[in-house]
Amino acid sequence: MSIRPPNVILISTDQQRYDSVGMNGSPFMRTPNMDRVGQEGVSFSRAYCPNTVCTPSRVSMVTGFHPSRHGAYNIGTYVGDYTHFLSTILGNHGYRTHHIGKAHWHPFWAQSPENRPVPKDGGPFHDFAGFQTAEICIGHTTFGVTGHYEQWVRQRGFDPATLKVDRLFDFDPNDTGDWNLPVELHSGAWLAERAEAFLDDLGGGSPFFLNLGFQDPHHPHVLPHDFENRVDPQAVPLPDIDVGAETGMSEHISLLLDGGIVESRFNGTYVIAGNVRDPWRAYFQDEAKSRATRAYYYSMVQLIDEQLGRILEAVDRNELARDTIVIFTSDHGEMLGDHGIGQKGPFAYEGVLNIPFLMRYPAGFEPSAVDDCVSLVDVVPTVLDFAGIDDGVRRDGVSLRARLQGTAPLDRRGVRVEFKEEPDRLRFKCWVTEEWKLVVYTGEPMGELFDLKNDPGEKHNLFHEPRYQETKFELLAELLADMERSEPLYPRLSRA
Repeated sequence: MSIRPPNVILISTDQQRYDSVGMNGSPFMRTPNMDRVGQEGVSFSRAYCPNTVCTPSRVSMVTGFHPSRHGAYNIGTYVGDYTHFLSTILGNHGYRTHHIGKAHWHPFWAQSPENRPVPKDGGPFHDFAGFQTAEICIGHTTFGVTGHYEQWVRQRGFDPATLKVDRLFDFDPNDTGDWNLPVELHSGAWLAERAEAFLDDLGGGSPFFLNLGFQDPHHPHVLPHDFENRVDPQAVPLPDIDVGAETGMSEHISLLLDGGIVESRFNGTYVIAGNVRDPWRAYFQDEAKSRATRAYYYSMVQLIDEQLGRILEAVDRNELARDTIVIFTSDHGEMLGDHGIGQKGPFAYEGVLNIPFLMRYPAGFEPSAVDDCVSLVDVVPTVLDFAGIDDGVRRDGVSLRARLQGTAPLDRRGVRVEFKEEPDRLRFKCWVTEEWKLVVYTGEPMGELFDLKNDPGEKHNLFHEPRYQETKFELLAELLADMERSEPLYPRLSRA
């Protein structure tokens, strides 16, 4: 095994489902580059996000802390302390650190380090969220031509004001359609080009940490007009939206189905994160809309895969593959019609929790298969373990190194997921194990208990079923133990 500190390339997409990767079992997806990372390393089959919306999950990914520890509990929150960011830690240990693309550790629509003016010469930001340098974009697809990416587009003679989209449908909260931006000017093309430039210009020396943030496949489900590698809508199975066959559905889920949650008691100061007033049940009952928007979503993933291929080629031609940890993952998933719901938000179904998590490090571990429950909070402790960095910080995540190297099992029975819409509104703690999922909505009489082994579609909520109360309390005890395990502790120097 390598004794050289590894380079690190952490690649995150936005709102990508586990089943959107070919090697994860999809019969219609063509993702040879994602598959390559997983086949040459590992594709974790039970990887979970720590939160179901962007900012809290993304901050967890780069700190190893759950939202209840780092405090960025929802989108629109502000992170100002980067002490525990992976960028800061690796930078303090001699790494060259650079970020390209979406970050979303700060608010989009309030003043923050992410939306400050780009230097006139197009140069990178300096000292950004612990990174020595950064090239930024915010938003998604049709409202994501921003920051350094926007300047790059303008330099190539394209005026963002002329952007237009040919929508497939009049009413469509996913805004499915084609836009007049060519593939060569897509945000992923910019990201790949800038990543290639960084890797080609390294010149040896210090190890590096390159953080890459794709904007897709987050809605709007829009593709460049000239993108040809598309998924056939007829090849995409329709979602199972027979919600009438489900039992024990929680109150807020019923509201989400028909677009009523914003007017309910669950809504706080801001509109529910990840969802608005869209009647998702009717949307996904429309076969034309359902097939089209799902096909466009999966096609957006195939476009990312092509752009990932350029990055992997740059790693290869610079002879960096052996000593570089490559991680490909996403901040959370996308319901895409599961249970009759779209997008994401205050629920804990597999479609939004189970994410792709691919990792390759030839000098560190052999290709393997891991079906243990893992989490994005495990990224930082795993990278630091491989880098030989022990900073003594008590994190929520655990290192996966021993499990990947086959020297020890993973010393954790399950993983935790948290959601907090507002401090006094809809919120939950979730505990996922190999066989079970428990969701506790704090301050509410409702909850969810799913038998994932016998009910993988999560159709039957057993939370209030008398014969499952013992199982529920055992899982609750495990959840509480995990929460206590991660509590911060100052050194105890004496009895008084």
